[in-house]
Amino acid sequence: MTDIKLKILTEEDFLFLAKKNPEGIYDEETRENLDRIIKRLIRGKEFCTSDEKQLLKKFQDVIFGILLRKDTETKGKINHPGIVQVAGNFSGDLAAESVIIEKTATVLANIAAEEVLCKGKVRGDIRATNKVKITKEAEVTGDIHSPNLNIEKGALFEGRCSMPKNRTPQPIFLMKKTPKKTG
Repeated sequence: MTDIKLKILTEEDFLFLAKKNPEGIYDEETRENLDRIIKRLIRGKEFCTSDEKQLLKKFQDVIFGILLRKDTETKGKINHPGIVQVAGNFSGDLAAESVIIEKTATVLANIAAEEVLCKGKVRGDIRATNKVKITKEAEVTGDIHSPNLNIEKGALFEGRCSMPKNRTPQPIFLMKKTPKKTG
């Protein structure tokens, strides 16, 4: 690395953060490291070099997406104001701005989001304020409630679907808890 001036961060931490995307989706360990580095910059803000201030400006108010890695099992409730990408197994309740279920994923949960992209297996109800897309490799067992639904040829869907008239999408991630199935 060339002429980087640092007072708060180590070169290793600076480079780790500098290589990340503020809109990126990261696993828990990576998010914890990113948060630790950003908090360190915020605490030492008045002593930061211009390089550190520039990095802080880029990352100060970011909300990193959550990645549940392939070959992992996660149970519980997730209520996240950004993107949640599931590549492993998840059971519980899931609410986020956007949810991506990868081909390798199995989700046993009710999902609430603005947008849902399903490429894997879902057993549970999906409520989306904007749209749901189910790709040809996906298997969905549960009811879907969304104003916009796209099911590719070859996808498996077993359940009911309700498609309310398109209305202004609401930010679902602000909800206190995952909505329960109605009707």
